[in-house]
Amino acid sequence: MNGTLIRIGGVILAAGLSSRMGRPKQWLPLGGKPLFRHSVEAAVHAGLDPVILVAGGDAERMIRAVADLPVEVIDNPDFRQGMSTSLKRGIRAVQGRADACLILLADQPFVSRSLIDALRDAYQAHRAHGTKIVRPVFQGIPGHPVLVDASLFPYYETLEGDVGGKAILERFREAMVLLPWDDRRAGVDVDTPEDYRSVRRWLVPEEDHPLGDDPKTGNERGGV
Repeated sequence: MNGTLIRIGGVILAAGLSSRMGRPKQWLPLGGKPLFRHSVEAAVHAGLDPVILVAGGDAERMIRAVADLPVEVIDNPDFRQGMSTSLKRGIRAVQGRADACLILLADQPFVSRSLIDALRDAYQAHRAHGTKIVRPVFQGIPGHPVLVDASLFPYYETLEGDVGGKAILERFREAMVLLPWDDRRAGVDVDTPEDYRSVRRWLVPEEDHPLGDDPKTGNERGGV
């Protein structure tokens, strides 16, 4: 790692429709806190700055839920039009304030500070060689969170509808570093009631509940 100070912001997407869960999944209790707060705490504790939490219709409630943390909550009134609207609002909030941004999903509670640190270190180590994206790989499958260089922020303005940044990641594939990560739990998102039941068991010692009925690694969104 070189000595250059690189500022990396964080955007946490917490404005989804939760259609497969059947209720607002961001507020599901997990480990004594709402599901989305796990991602927020990981971003804050890793020193991301600024940390932007994109809400959809429940911004005031989220502001109260993270009042003890240095987090900016922004409302996305267009969240029903799809993920692209939240991505654009989050990226705009970071524009001009960071050299890169880590895009996190509010339904991935096992993303750790150590993973965020590793993604940041990889970006800093390879940035001078043209790296624009750093993405973790879980058991051979690329996943989230995704670190994106600020030079790519304008491309997010072109997104429309319920899509993530898959097209952007594909376009700049040659400028991407893939970081293998051993903890498969970090790549799992909570989309369904079955996923939720599984991740709740992970909070109990593994000898009591072996990881035999894992929810999937969350990759349908193809990158954000």
